[in-house]
Amino acid sequence: MDKNTLLVKTEKGRDAMARRDPELVPRLRSLLILVDGKRSVSELDKLGAGLGGGAALLEQLLAHGWVAPQDRSGSLNESSVPVESRTPPSSMPQGSAAAVEPAPAVNESTLPFADARRLVIRFINDALGPMGEQIAMRVESCKTAAELQAQLPRIRDALKNFRGISLVQSFDLDVVPKLPRL
Repeated sequence: MDKNTLLVKTEKGRDAMARRDPELVPRLRSLLILVDGKRSVSELDKLGAGLGGGAALLEQLLAHGWVAPQDRSGSLNESSVPVESRTPPSSMPQGSAAAVEPAPAVNESTLPFADARRLVIRFINDALGPMGEQIAMRVESCKTAAELQAQLPRIRDALKNFRGISLVQSFDLDVVPKLPRL
């Protein structure tokens, strides 16, 4: 693979992080967190070397389908994800950012707690990358819808501080309506 190629997380990669997939061992998880669509294979190789395996770890992430090269338009180059690693559309989570179906009515859009928590974690990881790891871990430790709702002000603050108010608005429009009500 070209050393200047930018890599992005795939839907399967974001899901593996949110679910804490057992195949995603700590070294792979650490490198996957660093994949943000802005770092080249060369940069990730150097960062991965500090984890004890640079190129080998990147190859594992690619082989599992957790990352893929970014195409020129800045989106995922789906053709380069191994076919067996692609997430079939039927197994795509209901609140997935990759879903192209129109949002269902408000009463139907509320997700079960576990799915809602996973959606929030995915949003934080995608938006903030490694900077959001601490807040994502707090969300992951939530055991009830009330605990998740209590984290919303902290999440909004983190999103605003690191990426600006427009990301908070996106979070409030795309994610918050899907969270379970108290």
